[in-house]
Amino acid sequence: MAFKIVTQSPNAPALDYTADASISFTQGSVAYRDTSTGEIKEDAGSNEATTLTIEAIIAKTVTSASSNPTIRAYPIISGPGQLWEADCTNNTAANQLNKAHLLTSALAVANTNTTDTSTGGVFIALKIIGVASDKKLLGYFVKVGQATA
Repeated sequence: MAFKIVTQSPNAPALDYTADASISFTQGSVAYRDTSTGEIKEDAGSNEATTLTIEAIIAKTVTSASSNPTIRAYPIISGPGQLWEADCTNNTAANQLNKAHLLTSALAVANTNTTDTSTGGVFIALKIIGVASDKKLLGYFVKVGQATA
């Protein structure tokens, strides 16, 4: 599943972004702005959460953007006005709530019992979804003007 929008106010529709035509995009994954090329990209590692600027969640899987250099995605609105259900790397626990978490990759939150105070701590967990072994949290993103750390 990755990231799925649960609620937002005000309503922000999916937008067409200029995409990196050389990569594929997975529905529900975090995309980041490449400030050197002006495109959005999805990264298989964790760079989008640690050294780059998060921008949107991909609306539909695209195996190659080469035939159409735009991709539909939901813009991330910083703060609790837009709530996301997120897949997590670890089992969830109450001591992970109200903390800022890194992303493991474009598809999951690296949930721990410690808040991350770096520019990579972009997901704030508010509630556990299901049981601990479901590995899902409800929360919101904090977009910071991230630059290479």
